[in-house]
Amino acid sequence: MQLTRRAFFKSSLVAGGGLMLTLSLPLTAEEAEAASFQANIYLRFNRDGTIVYRDTKPEMGQGVSTGLAMVICDELGADWDQFIIERPPLTYQMEIRHSLESSAGSNGMLAAYTPLRQAAAGLRQLFIESASEQWGCPQDDCRVAMSLVHRRSTKETLPFSALFTAVAKKQVPEEARLKDEAELRLVGTPLSIRENRAIVTGAQQYAIDVDLEGIVYAVIERSPTTDGHLVSVDDTECLKLEGVTGTIQMPAFPYQTDANNKWQEKYRGTKSGVAVIARSTWHAMKGREALKPVWAESRYRGHDDQRIREEMLAVGGDNIRDVASFGATSAEIANAAPDKVFRSRYFNPYQENAQMEPLNAVASYDGDTLTLWAGSQSPTLAIAYVAEVTGVPTEKIVIHSMRSGGGFGRRYFYDFIAEAGYLAVQLRQPVKVTWSREDCIRHGRYHLARFDEHTLVLDDANNPVAWESLTRSGSNYGWLGRNIMLDYYAGATPHRATRHAEGDSLVLFPGSWRSVDAHPVALAREGFIDEVAATLKMDPIELRQQWLKETAVLHAGENRLDENALQQRRERQQGLWSLLEMARTTTGWGEPPVHGRGKGVSLSYFYGTYVCQIAYVSLREDRIHIDKIVCFFDCGKVVNPQLVKAQIEGSIIWSLSAVVNPAISVEDGEVTQSNFDDYPVIRGDSLPDIEIHLVESARPPNRVGEAAVPDTAPAILNAIFDLTGERIKELPARLERAVS
Repeated sequence: MQLTRRAFFKSSLVAGGGLMLTLSLPLTAEEAEAASFQANIYLRFNRDGTIVYRDTKPEMGQGVSTGLAMVICDELGADWDQFIIERPPLTYQMEIRHSLESSAGSNGMLAAYTPLRQAAAGLRQLFIESASEQWGCPQDDCRVAMSLVHRRSTKETLPFSALFTAVAKKQVPEEARLKDEAELRLVGTPLSIRENRAIVTGAQQYAIDVDLEGIVYAVIERSPTTDGHLVSVDDTECLKLEGVTGTIQMPAFPYQTDANNKWQEKYRGTKSGVAVIARSTWHAMKGREALKPVWAESRYRGHDDQRIREEMLAVGGDNIRDVASFGATSAEIANAAPDKVFRSRYFNPYQENAQMEPLNAVASYDGDTLTLWAGSQSPTLAIAYVAEVTGVPTEKIVIHSMRSGGGFGRRYFYDFIAEAGYLAVQLRQPVKVTWSREDCIRHGRYHLARFDEHTLVLDDANNPVAWESLTRSGSNYGWLGRNIMLDYYAGATPHRATRHAEGDSLVLFPGSWRSVDAHPVALAREGFIDEVAATLKMDPIELRQQWLKETAVLHAGENRLDENALQQRRERQQGLWSLLEMARTTTGWGEPPVHGRGKGVSLSYFYGTYVCQIAYVSLREDRIHIDKIVCFFDCGKVVNPQLVKAQIEGSIIWSLSAVVNPAISVEDGEVTQSNFDDYPVIRGDSLPDIEIHLVESARPPNRVGEAAVPDTAPAILNAIFDLTGERIKELPARLERAVS
């Protein structure tokens, strides 16, 4: 049967990634015989009874597609085996919340849990209405399970496929009753990632697999420094090579920001360079080796690791700004008795993300529409930036958000996508841009090198009176140093402040490294608390619990907090205290110390998720060995325990790698490392035992993917102090030198 113009228009909007309708337009009877039924942005109902979940959330191997599909399938009452996950192309104009098409801050389940359940509940309601009309029974006599509508009184069933025509004629309700949590059957079960078979058999497509007619391949020689620009390039020998078809000079594209917004992230641009265009990636790589570029002198000539540190520590005066400040913290510190003041400083170095799949993107421009294929954590933000770089309007850009082999914050930035878009517009033909491992490490978006300093004043009962944390970093990305745990540890403290010392140096581009600011913040805070406990000769868990018992109250400067906000703060204090108590009572924390073994603790609140880790270390042949990590994790309701545990294990291993392996190093403003031989990641034979305790919770699902990163390093360093008496205050820990 031929589609009507109206039905074709509707299906084209959906399939092409154009305007996505929040509610469906009911089909006419004629259309219902021929078309799938697009219930809403996320769900399509096929005539054969299958349900298609149109997944807009970036999938990087964390399993979020499977987890979200479980939620929507469960709420709908569909059969998991008849539930299809589809990734639609995205546009800048899509009627979809940013948090449901981006991946940052571990927001997947947190952002999508309720909206997806609401989307599914609306379609489920149509199945119930249609079945009750066909049976002539009340709607409350019907329930939906396993892609069947069941009639309670007679045990009759109707498959979804039998209801297609009736459902397709209806309007999806704006609101529908959500199932009670106890009615959910898939949520809470350990299902494997849906795409695992495709991945292991090679059937899964990534951006690097995209092949288009007439496609060419590009590899880019980029400026070795952040501010370098190309003076000249001799490409004579390059162009002589077989397979090389040309070169294109690439300008640097800065990220345009609001000049009045000093806190805005400014540094997301691309580096200048020279692109080699060839008939294959290999030919392009060989061509790049033959280029002879000349770069302008960099302002960062002479900058190395030591100078970077010195410049951070030299920042003062007006360049130290308040991030959050309450009370008279500075005055309290200045007037306190010396024996009541505690100070310490910790350092985190540059780190690169080292995702397993190097960056790559494909772009095609036909003179009107620019189409992109890339594994991106922020696809619509990428569209906006590509539009800025190319001049192609956002409404003429479409992005296929492909599954990727790891992101960890690096794919939130879109320089590699902008490069492909720019070249496609210049060439007027499809182009695939491929980064090598060396490119990724030398031209990354790095975890910012920074110092975190703490100053604390205690009263006679050893409770905080005033607490200041100060972050020192090379660019304004350091504003992420807000230390929210001070609001809970120092709940009854009227004087607390978080400050940031911002220099103007941009030796390396800053970026998001798994857990972003929470990792260095926790390293300094939790190490510092252990220092205070050791000075007071108190158990570090006992001291933390003492501070958390201090009831949150409203202080001067905090009148923005109403009673509900105060109650929320008290609940979080109780949640943190309870997690510590669980760790203390289930690990034998208070038992007599074991000779040759040390233990350490760390506690964090990761924007809604409570985490406590206990680390155990021992000394073997003058080297510290990390024996075991025990993690207590409360992320609210757990949708898929298998995936949650995998994310926690991955986070701990991620953090361990930064503890034991070399950090990114700088000489003359350039990264010195280039591959896993000089910037290694931790290997399986170096891993400790990892024991995970998921805390049962009635809270809605919260953040998982990064939440376990911050506590690993401080727990280990605190355990090393417990064993050796040596306080390590920076990473990497260089464990072979931990004892003499």
